[in-house]
Amino acid sequence: MRSGFDNFLECLNLYMDHESIANESQVTIYRSVIIENGAIMRTTNSYYGRPWYSNVSVRMNSDELFDYASDQGICYGQVLLIAKIELKNQNIPLNLALIQWYDFKFQNQPHLYGCPLLEITEIYNFIDIEAIQDIVHIVPRFDKTNEYFVNKYIF
Repeated sequence: MRSGFDNFLECLNLYMDHESIANESQVTIYRSVIIENGAIMRTTNSYYGRPWYSNVSVRMNSDELFDYASDQGICYGQVLLIAKIELKNQNIPLNLALIQWYDFKFQNQPHLYGCPLLEITEIYNFIDIEAIQDIVHIVPRFDKTNEYFVNKYIF
């Protein structure tokens, strides 16, 4: 959660395209929300005594796919914060998730055993919660450092 707060303002400024956020704006941080498919997305330091930060799949816009390596148009990330931001000059609140992105560990061999092989990056962005496709099961590769599999077979 500390990582999310450390990157909060910088990522929010990038999301808002450097528009200033008025002092009268209100930010609400949530521990969990239900996404469109009914899954519960969590970001908490204590869920039954353990931290839980949901891993998610995000369907990228077709114009963004040229900038990122993806798994058939899907990118993966870990949700660090869930926020509703109500700006003074806008009537509609922004429902956002702060994501720390995964990327393919090896560009020449992005899959291993039929699963995407990922590493966590130091890239953070706010995205609209509606862009999140689903909760995914990401499994650490225990004998390696910063290597993860996306388990596509459990759900």
